[in-house]
Amino acid sequence: MDKYDVEYRMRAIKDTCNIFDELLSYDTGDDYWKRCVCEASILYLEQDMYDEETQQCPEEISLCQAQIDVITYRLKPYKDVKKKVINASKVNEMLNITLKNFMDGERVENMSRESLHYLCGSFRFLLFKSCPTAYAVDYNKFREFVKKQGINGYADRIVALYTLVEQYQKY
Repeated sequence: MDKYDVEYRMRAIKDTCNIFDELLSYDTGDDYWKRCVCEASILYLEQDMYDEETQQCPEEISLCQAQIDVITYRLKPYKDVKKKVINASKVNEMLNITLKNFMDGERVENMSRESLHYLCGSFRFLLFKSCPTAYAVDYNKFREFVKKQGINGYADRIVALYTLVEQYQKY
């Protein structure tokens, strides 16, 4: 690795540490969302590691693994946290938004197994796009995303999408 690659890697790892430390410092009274955002971010990065483009760059795979390690370390205090309360209206809202935007308003009851699989993928997509890792190029946009919803709204969104993924991943 040349000097630029090393500096890029160090900055990326430092930025990952900083954004997760900042995010996980918020107190909402229920830490389950912290577990959800860490686990979803790790899955996002694992998927990225197996992307065809990433596979051709060993240094990118190494960086993804280093970021996974950073997040896994931050997940430890929340690893066994169970959900206390789930905002059912937020779950319903995220379900309806997903049905409208990704499934042309189709009703869950009428979906084929294939459509349910696609629906779960849509939940996963929205969950991943709500994680700090999706904003690695500009964490200020992530901060704006969270600020716009408020930390409790953000936490409810993460838990709702995580819950929907868990509920529909069997398809």
